[in-house]
Amino acid sequence: MTHREVVRGGKLCGLYFCLHGPRSVKLTAICDFTKSLIIYYGSDGIRRESVKLTAKTSKSLQSQLLAA
Repeated sequence: MTHREVVRGGKLCGLYFCLHGPRSVKLTAICDFTKSLIIYYGSDGIRRESVKLTAKTSKSLQSQLLAA
């Protein structure tokens, strides 16, 4: 699994996750802090599902990342 910080205008605005499976299968997700949303993508790159985060959870994730 790999992950990267998504930065816009010099500020952290999200996280990108990629799960590397067998036979070059990749499943990805993006956690968007500005919209408080997690977007899941299938191995074909098509958006599969979106989950709305609470504002408290989004702020907590951001503060933990900035502290690390």
